[in-house]
Amino acid sequence: MSDANAQPRTGRKRERTRSELVAAAEQLVANHGIDAVSIDDITEAADVAKGTFYTHFSDKNDLAAAIALRTRLELEEKITALNDGVVDAALRMANGLSSMLAFAIANPIRARALLRLQPGTIDPDTKINDGLRGDIERGLQSKRFWAASTSASVVTIIGGIMIAIMHISSASTGRNFDAHAFASDVIATLLLALGLKQTEATRLAVAAMKARKKDMER
Repeated sequence: MSDANAQPRTGRKRERTRSELVAAAEQLVANHGIDAVSIDDITEAADVAKGTFYTHFSDKNDLAAAIALRTRLELEEKITALNDGVVDAALRMANGLSSMLAFAIANPIRARALLRLQPGTIDPDTKINDGLRGDIERGLQSKRFWAASTSASVVTIIGGIMIAIMHISSASTGRNFDAHAFASDVIATLLLALGLKQTEATRLAVAAMKARKKDMER
């Protein structure tokens, strides 16, 4: 076998091992929190040697950052694509919120892990919330939204969506829980908080979640 063929195989194996470590850690963190999970727990769950962990990550914090970054980039890419060319702030907000809640419905373990790993998202001024802040400011400037302050709106949206994700991704929701209907209700309520009328808030919320559900079924 040539060195040219061996190198790609080595790279694929390394990436596969890294992905297995991240996946194992995501589930453990979602269930127990990062502080309660040890490197031994992660390597045991991933079925790799402890030394292998350190060929990919310097410590638990490095791994936690990798988990959060992977999830965030995936979400941001989805939301950016949905809002490409969309001018209306209310529709942009519905697209963003529905994407986050649809992610929680489809990936409850990853969603819980993300919440546990990124407590800083509750800060309205942190860079991670620039997109949300920008859409709120767009809505205020165009008179689509009303708010006592931009920061108050950012906090309201973040708080509502984080609690909704926690509820959606919780095993205690039960078989009869309609996650998509609940997500629509949450989005409509948050749009109402931004100043939209009930009829329009409901229409946008339902349409957005229907579209995300279709995406998930493809």
